Amino acid sequence: MKKQLPNIFKGEVKCNNNLKVAHATNQERTITPRQTINEMFKKNKMYKQEVEIETDSDNIKTKIIGRTEDHIITINNNVIKIDNIKKINILDNK
Repeated sequence: MKKQLPNIFKGEVKCNNNLKVAHATNQERTITPRQTINEMFKKNKMYKQEVEIETDSDNIKTKIIGRTEDHIITINNNVIKIDNIKKINILDNK
């Protein structure tokens, strides 16, 4: 003996707030240190842009002059592993 299931509502659902939802999710997206470094190199801002780098052990104010796949090189000739960087703040040059 088969049991009859209830009918399913098949009405039209209208949603007009998709644009607001898309903008909210884009603003809440976090940017990784690797993405920040990539953007600096795309915009050709190395040498020119002073940054504050927060690592596991200390904070450094410097300029980035080069990079490899896993490391960045600062103007002070320090080599920092990108995976050890917690945060990069780009400082305003005035």
